Amino acid sequence: MLARIVYYRTDSLPEEVIVVTNDPGKAEEIARKKMRDFRAVDYEVEWVA
Repeated sequence: MLARIVYYRTDSLPEEVIVVTNDPGKAEEIARKKMRDFRAVDYEVEWVA
C-alpha cells in the first residue's frame, strides 16, 4: 500500500513524500522520524492505494 505524508513548515510550502508500507503504524513512525529532516512543525498521513 502507498501512504502520502505531507510535512508542514512555518516558512515554506508543504512538502509531500510517498512511502510504501502495509502497516499504518509504520507510516506514522516514518513520518515522525523524518520530521526533523524536513524541519516540519506538523505532518499528515493519508492512504493512497
